[in-house]
Amino acid sequence: MPFLDASGEPLKVIPLRQAPTTKPYFQLTRSIGFREHDSSETYLVPPHTADDYPQSGNRTNLASVPAFLHSFIAAYGRQTAPAILHDHRRTLTNQLPATDALVLAEQDDRVFRVALRQQKVPLLRAWLMWAFVSAERYWLYARPRGVLLLSQALLGVALIYTAIVLALGSPLWLLGIAVPAIAALVWKRRYLLVLWLSYGVALLAPLVLLQLCALIPYWLAELLVREAVDRPFLDPDPGPVAVPFGRAP
Repeated sequence: MPFLDASGEPLKVIPLRQAPTTKPYFQLTRSIGFREHDSSETYLVPPHTADDYPQSGNRTNLASVPAFLHSFIAAYGRQTAPAILHDHRRTLTNQLPATDALVLAEQDDRVFRVALRQQKVPLLRAWLMWAFVSAERYWLYARPRGVLLLSQALLGVALIYTAIVLALGSPLWLLGIAVPAIAALVWKRRYLLVLWLSYGVALLAPLVLLQLCALIPYWLAELLVREAVDRPFLDPDPGPVAVPFGRAP
């Protein structure tokens, strides 16, 4: 197995503590490591310093995935160990000058992708996760280049949808789906990143929209119940409640 425990044996258990209990933050209680293959460097993740209210750099939120995307990419699972490793590596790169951080983070993102695949994360999910953290890399350490990259990717998404719609009139318009792939060539060795962002977002966007159509009514119902019924129990000093959404003088 590529992931190792503190004694250098194949990792069987990820030792985590949740702190505080009301937040999605976790601390590693014993070190873990990752080795791409037998002769490669071992990436060590040291344990966090125990703290009931750990701050950034002394905690992990596992895979940084918004809640509404958890149906597609969960915050934990096979990707837990790679996510903890990647969080630690980002903590290190954040301490470097932007130019050095960008170079090291590119290598870290590649290792993250390899770790995901070695943990049997499905190929599509692993490469999408790699594309998203790689885009974050440019946003953190090379913002102008990141804006250009994301703008081209989003333009590619728009072109894909436009080609599909126009193809309803003439199938020849489907050839337009290849335009983002051709345009991505200008990014040279970052070609795959722009490619995955363009086509990956194009694939996910309508699925996420369907997901939100189901989640938003539930969130609204939850908000209504909280404000109309549960608010007196949530407020430290709510005062008398006259009617739902109201307070007595």
